[in-house]
Amino acid sequence: MSKHKRIFKIETAIKAEETSSIELSRKIGVSCRQIRYWGAVYRIHGSNAFQHPGLPYSKQFKLHVIKTMAEENWSLSYTSAYFDLSSSGILSAWLKRYNQSGSDNLTPKKIGRPKMAKTPNSHRGKSPESMSEEEMKEELEYLRAENAVLKKLEALAQEKRKRTKKKR
Repeated sequence: MSKHKRIFKIETAIKAEETSSIELSRKIGVSCRQIRYWGAVYRIHGSNAFQHPGLPYSKQFKLHVIKTMAEENWSLSYTSAYFDLSSSGILSAWLKRYNQSGSDNLTPKKIGRPKMAKTPNSHRGKSPESMSEEEMKEELEYLRAENAVLKKLEALAQEKRKRTKKKR
């Protein structure tokens, strides 16, 4: 999600037409480069600016943007403004990935935290009667390792408490 709301960006872009971006930057605390970018997006798209319906951007869209930029010989910031990207830095990252390994690296990444991997010992929670001898051995080995880790953690915590007592 964007740091600034759409309305704020539009108002800032309108103000930037009358005031210098440096002066406006000092007043509102946004970089003058960002203000100039917002102004360019607003000049191209008008009141429809700063609407990013296609998030995350598809691989096809990214390729289209990169190819258009090359064909039309446009700058990074103009191309970003023309396609109403949230910032010109996004296009820069796409271009870098494209130049490194081609279009394969432009596939959108999943947003958010990755799911936890399932533990290899899927027999946990089973009753001991329903487990095979091999599963019981694995379970015993796992529990011994878990116990050793907990003992080590407790020893470290005790050592830390002793050190803080000595400092006092």
